[in-house]
Amino acid sequence: MKKAFSMDKNEQGIATLTFDLPDEKVNTLSLDTMNELEELIDLMSSDSSIKGLMIKSAKEGVFIAGADIKDFTHVQSPEEAKELAQRGQNVFRKLDKLPFPTVAVINGVCLGGGLELALSCDYRVVTDHPKTSLGLPEVQLGIIPAWGGTQRLPRLIGLQQALGMILPGKAVPAAKAFKMHLADAVVPEAFKDAESIKFMQQVLDPKMASKIRQRRKTKGFKDCFLEKNPIGRSLVFKQAKKSLLEKTKGKYPAPLAALDTIKQSIGGSIDRGLEKEALSASSLFSNPCSKNLIGLFFIDKEIKKQGSEEIKNFQLKKIENVGVLGAGIMGGGIAWLFAHKGHDVRMKDVSSSSLAKGFAQANKIYSKLIKIRKIKPWDANMRMHRISGSTEYAGFQHCDMVVEAIVENLDIKKKVLRELEDQVSSDCIICSNTSSLSITEMAKAMKHPERFVGLHFFNPVNRMPLVEIIPGEQTSRQTVLSMLELVKKTGKTPVVVKDCTGFLVNRILTPNMDEAGHLFEEGFDPEYVDEILEDFGMPMGAYVLIDEVGIDVAAKVAKVHAEAYPDRMIYPKIYDEIVEKGMLGKKNGKGFYLHKGKKRTINPEMLKLQKKGSKKKGESESMEREIVDRMILCMINEAARCIEEEVIESPEFLDMAMIMGTGFPPFRGGPLRFADSLGIGEIVRRLDQLAGKHGPRFQPAPILRQMDMEGKLFYNN
Repeated sequence: MKKAFSMDKNEQGIATLTFDLPDEKVNTLSLDTMNELEELIDLMSSDSSIKGLMIKSAKEGVFIAGADIKDFTHVQSPEEAKELAQRGQNVFRKLDKLPFPTVAVINGVCLGGGLELALSCDYRVVTDHPKTSLGLPEVQLGIIPAWGGTQRLPRLIGLQQALGMILPGKAVPAAKAFKMHLADAVVPEAFKDAESIKFMQQVLDPKMASKIRQRRKTKGFKDCFLEKNPIGRSLVFKQAKKSLLEKTKGKYPAPLAALDTIKQSIGGSIDRGLEKEALSASSLFSNPCSKNLIGLFFIDKEIKKQGSEEIKNFQLKKIENVGVLGAGIMGGGIAWLFAHKGHDVRMKDVSSSSLAKGFAQANKIYSKLIKIRKIKPWDANMRMHRISGSTEYAGFQHCDMVVEAIVENLDIKKKVLRELEDQVSSDCIICSNTSSLSITEMAKAMKHPERFVGLHFFNPVNRMPLVEIIPGEQTSRQTVLSMLELVKKTGKTPVVVKDCTGFLVNRILTPNMDEAGHLFEEGFDPEYVDEILEDFGMPMGAYVLIDEVGIDVAAKVAKVHAEAYPDRMIYPKIYDEIVEKGMLGKKNGKGFYLHKGKKRTINPEMLKLQKKGSKKKGESESMEREIVDRMILCMINEAARCIEEEVIESPEFLDMAMIMGTGFPPFRGGPLRFADSLGIGEIVRRLDQLAGKHGPRFQPAPILRQMDMEGKLFYNN
């Protein structure tokens, strides 16, 4: 069996431990590698010839990506979870007790258990490699850093900075790590070996080592007040908890558990703190939130593997130059994305003023990134210059792919696609950013439909991580694979879906938005409905979402779906009246809410349109349950139909798409995972009740009845 670690020692007694996990692209810490590491630490602890130790990685751009999450899936009880935590703690405790200086040389990604290992070393050197980042993202999996992270990080960089990393699971780049004293030196990646040896020689000098450690100490009255006394710390913890509850609504227990662990152990011995950490970690593993988030972690890995084996059999087109037809908000966002990822982009629209809107949208995104310090102004300027524009097709002959993002009208799209095909090279891939129109139908206007595919980005492009890839009946597999690879390279998450009205995400979301209209017609208070949905875990209420989308746009989408699925997607006629009165949502300041900057209040003019008596909070104990059932079960019902019709590959991919495309609460695992947790029989029973009360639109999908009869779930585990 190949070893994960190799060790050598130079004439000066400096040992180097190199981590290179066999047959893997990244280093992760499994129980086997931890056992191997422990054996080496035990050997080194009794070797008097060793004067210092450096720990490095042989992987390009990766120090250690974290613990092997597969080990977590085998945990069956809180006792086993506690043992797993203590196993890692014990190994790292041995590391930090070694009788000579230890230095972690971090070149690339250093996350989770990787950072906990580095924190167990006396010093940390980071390189300026673009992938170098340090973080403890465990709360994103519903757990806490349990191999010493909650104890060592606050002791090293102070309480406030540590909470700022641990509670959101945030990673920091090399320069920031040095600034916050998480790293002791930043060295050029090209000279990391020589520079790390030089650093080791410094820490072997007691005076230099003292100087390096002195730099870490807390400075300034404010920091001393908040870090060094109980009153100050209590203020920090109080504010941190308040902020957490505002962000998570208490639905994610891991950040709160991490905060409590640090609060109870701050100022005490590290061994007592580690004991508290292990106990706290063990209580989280059995929580459904953790199971669901870990499940999503593995689904994300599977999505990223899509096509990776199959592409070996194809010669995929290299995409360098990208064309964008239509320079509105979506076109400008798509142009920004490809320019940001290093492509030259050519936009086209019918007028200079229309083109200006596309440039303005791309520039707006960069302005926001500059404001939050995600990019330097000069860098944003350089990337903006990758975008050019024209009212003609000049330059499109050089495009490797073109994305059409014009008005959502089938006839107009066909006309434009017919024109476009004569202006591009024979192997240029042509995509449509349509949100619902048939790719197969559009392709009928084209001479070469095999190179045409749907590529549905979600708005806003810079924030929404999902992209639906929609093959038409004649789209070639090579075209689909080319788009899979391209989307992955942009950092987005691609899902391949069937060509049907609404595709996947909009098809499942539309019944929810329809039901919001029906609830409004019945007199339900929009603010109360939104409050219930946010409490369920949705990122925003249905009426806030409809205002964001635009009520006219939501109405148009609802009509398209009502024509395609007339048995269950019933158009709320109130939308026509609302649009006629000029209430379009956030874009003109008045919809279900009145919008002023970031503030919104309920629109009294809108409430006057309700024909029935208002149904407000507190009128009935069953009202909250009815709202959740009507708004969420309709989505589950449609999601089940999508599985039945094979609109998407698997329930797992569907759940990830709905989380990334609509913000369905991750802690619930997605609509189908949530359905499993309720029980398919219970879903069918509730839908039958709703159908009896509100009509056939709630009739359970045939697949749900069949699954109930056979005792099946969407997930096997």
